[in-house]
Amino acid sequence: MAKKIFIGIICCFIALGLWFKVGKSQEAVEQTTQSAKTGETSAIETKEIYPGKATDWNLILVNQDNKIEKEPTNLKELPNGEKIDSRIFDSFNKMVDAADKKGFKIVTISGYRSVAEQTAIVERDVSSYKAQGLSDEEAKKKAMEYLTEPGLSEHHTGLAIDILEQEWYNQGNMLEGEFGETEAGKWIEENACQYGFIVRYEKGKESLTGINYEPWHIRYVGKANALYMKKHNLSLEEYVEMIKK
Repeated sequence: MAKKIFIGIICCFIALGLWFKVGKSQEAVEQTTQSAKTGETSAIETKEIYPGKATDWNLILVNQDNKIEKEPTNLKELPNGEKIDSRIFDSFNKMVDAADKKGFKIVTISGYRSVAEQTAIVERDVSSYKAQGLSDEEAKKKAMEYLTEPGLSEHHTGLAIDILEQEWYNQGNMLEGEFGETEAGKWIEENACQYGFIVRYEKGKESLTGINYEPWHIRYVGKANALYMKKHNLSLEEYVEMIKK
């Protein structure tokens, strides 16, 4: 009898051990599964999410490699007669008003330009340099330092604007790199993004944009995109390439 009781106790211990082992194994499986799910969620959460899409109207890329496909018709006239895309009209005026409150009077030099107008500008500048004694090749090269071939200019989009400050302009200065060193130029560089604009042709990005530094040339991309690009020091070429992937 005692022997049977002893055997029964041993069997109970064995059964209890097996139950405990199975329980721990199941717990380990559940923890592994949960960890895998958590890891998957973390990977999704850490994936870079960009404010815009490459197909957005305000991210249209017109440069030395991308010709304008269709010129805009939804243009709105500024007080000085220059025209811009009607969708950016309010944003631009808000930026102008903000600059005014800081003591900077913004002067709009140029907005939308048709392909035909760009052709005329290029021809005019080439003729001017030729009159100074430059050869045809030299004159064209000189003119294209701050111009783009017709069809490849951002001004065709209606989203680009050349701006200066009134005092700078009154002193006889025009579209010059030194404008970026003025207080007005610095304000534009730092604050344009708050209104959806970027300084399109930044210093140090010439190899990407194909255009020399132009602190006066702003381009509308939308506020969220502008803030992201400003934070990460991205040209439009870099940003569009990133969001395409």
